[in-house]
Amino acid sequence: MGRYKWSVQESLLLDLLKSIRLEAGLSGPNIQKLLGRPNSYVAKVESGDKRLDILELNEYCKVCNISLTEFAKRLEEKLSQRNL
Repeated sequence: MGRYKWSVQESLLLDLLKSIRLEAGLSGPNIQKLLGRPNSYVAKVESGDKRLDILELNEYCKVCNISLTEFAKRLEEKLSQRNL
């Protein structure tokens, strides 16, 4: 797989992370406080500067009131719509 394919997938992932935060009605500072993370945490995550491991992703999802399973389903949908 070329870098382009990964960058498209990464972009879809980052868009979904931001979408679930906004759907939960959370601002960056709100979610950072709930997660007990530093001020720049959400900005770094949503820009791709900070990657989440599976446990961090689960924590992020819980704060946004979405299950990790639902998050994965939504990501799969986005990827399949783009044939990725």
